Amino acid sequence: MGRSTLIIVLGFIVIFGYISIRMNRTAQIAEENSIEYTEKVIARQIANSAIDYLMLLHSNYGYSDTIISKDSWLGGSFTGTITNLAHDSSAIEDSVSITVTTQAGEQTYTSSVTFWSRNLLLPVIPAAVGACTNSIALSIIGNSHIYGSDTNIDGTTGLSDDLPGVTVSEEDDSVSLMNEYEGSTKIQGQGTSPSVALFDETTQEEIQSLAEAYKSVADYVLTSCDDFGNVTLGSPLSPVVVDISGECTISGNLTGYGVLIAEGVIFKGHVRWYGIVIITGDANADITSKGNSSIYGALLLGAPTATISIKGNDTFYFSSEAIQMIDSYVSSTGESPKSVNSLKWWD
Repeated sequence: MGRSTLIIVLGFIVIFGYISIRMNRTAQIAEENSIEYTEKVIARQIANSAIDYLMLLHSNYGYSDTIISKDSWLGGSFTGTITNLAHDSSAIEDSVSITVTTQAGEQTYTSSVTFWSRNLLLPVIPAAVGACTNSIALSIIGNSHIYGSDTNIDGTTGLSDDLPGVTVSEEDDSVSLMNEYEGSTKIQGQGTSPSVALFDETTQEEIQSLAEAYKSVADYVLTSCDDFGNVTLGSPLSPVVVDISGECTISGNLTGYGVLIAEGVIFKGHVRWYGIVIITGDANADITSKGNSSIYGALLLGAPTATISIKGNDTFYFSSEAIQMIDSYVSSTGESPKSVNSLKWWD
């Protein structure tokens, strides 16, 4: 009896010991699994946070084609790359990819995102004259013309595809200009003559924001046009940004390379501007060109209404060469803000 009891007791001890070992092992495995799961969750959170951080660096400061690492980030670490994949010259956009690999404890996690990025200082150029307005009044008199066909700075034919001579935001303006200049060669470019097209992908506010962005990096800030005479501003290799506060009349012989911003301007005499001219206004964007003046590049207007008067021997040309000059200038300035869209996220 005593021996049987001893055997039973020893048996229970063995059984309970085995159960205890199994329970301890199960608890250990559960703890390890819990730690592993927690580290995976943290690693994923770090990845998402790191991508947001790198997108901020790209959009606000223009970071591109670079590697960024943080040894201490939300309880872990990460290494991320910002890579420029491709450039769309027609839309002045880049395809950009951001990939991050994170570490939290023993766990790693990789996440990536691809998106379109556009430099805020590089506008979409829709035409030789792009009017982002609710209404437009356009008068072309004498031997004056608007050409959307690509023209180099020296007057030779450019290599890029032709653009419309004029684009407008409202269909009524498009119909009105087509009727007004029917049978005329005053507005030439892509498509039939008169080369007028509808373009509503850029808003008045975006043109005004573009002007403000350029004003923030202006090389010349003028309150009047008294300083203009027989002068050259900038060069093809070193374009400048000129901000004219308010309206002004530019007389004499002015040659400029870069970006000209005004709330209203009159070209008189012999003015040559190579690059982008941006005219904005709270109510109306006005430009009058009379004499023997030319714009090579693009004229952009952003206001509720616009008035364009071209007379004499004045001509406005679309020039991809002049636009490329601005592109090179913006790239050379280093970090500049971007707008991003069309995200594709993998994690």
